[in-house]
Amino acid sequence: MGQTTLQPQTMLAKNKRTFTFFVTRETFPVLISATAKQTIRITLIQSNMELSALENTAMMSSSDPYHCPSLLETLTRIDQLFVHKEQSLDEVCAEVCCGIKSNNRYTVKNDNGHKIFTILEDNDCCNRTCCAGARSFIMSVFNNSNQEIIRLVRPFVCNCCGNEVEVQSPPDVTIGYVRQNFHICLPKFTVENERGEPAFKIVKQLETCACCTDQIFELVSLNEAVTNRPFGKIFKPFSSSAPNIGVDFVVKFPRNLEVKMKATLLGACILIDCLYYERQQRSLL
Repeated sequence: MGQTTLQPQTMLAKNKRTFTFFVTRETFPVLISATAKQTIRITLIQSNMELSALENTAMMSSSDPYHCPSLLETLTRIDQLFVHKEQSLDEVCAEVCCGIKSNNRYTVKNDNGHKIFTILEDNDCCNRTCCAGARSFIMSVFNNSNQEIIRLVRPFVCNCCGNEVEVQSPPDVTIGYVRQNFHICLPKFTVENERGEPAFKIVKQLETCACCTDQIFELVSLNEAVTNRPFGKIFKPFSSSAPNIGVDFVVKFPRNLEVKMKATLLGACILIDCLYYERQQRSLL
């Protein structure tokens, strides 16, 4: 055996056998016979396996502090998203002249102006044109590798409230919900986690003049206390000055917000656009 091998010798009482065994990190007793040999071998193997398991656990790297799904790593160090709605001239003409609405398309950029996501709606012409703001839809969010990392699923609703969107990442795995709350004059939503537990609310800021100001939806606590300041917002900028040139929506949130909630807020932004601003766009056209 090598220099690291220990050679303890155990002397049993008189009229009992003498056992000599060797213990190393990699090897186990070999000079014991019959049943005693098998028993000691099994015991030492189990002890060594337990020690190895403990060492592996101690050396294992800690999980991501925000419990980040692998597909959402892009969102870990981001605190705002810039959402651009894309529409070609042909699509505008088809909607104005024939009333045929095209599938929605969005480009999402970070604060450096780099494209990080593309959002595409998958819907049929009849549903888009006839159901308008109440339509159901599935929107896929693709990264720059053309991989679908988020899916937004909205069921059809037949009344003015009760709108919602389910956010999935990866597709078919729910990570959050956005549900519309009934209110007489103000748009309100509740953001929920994957288990349907409320996390916070989105409340539209009341403005005196809506034609020349930013349209702001604030992220507030569940109790909506007046003393609580909003910790984020989704807003439609009025001006096109930098960094909002060509931007339809800006989503701002704390940098340390859980990435699942960041992805859910992106779904909330798309739902807000479908509910309140598609109709305004059609009216202007």
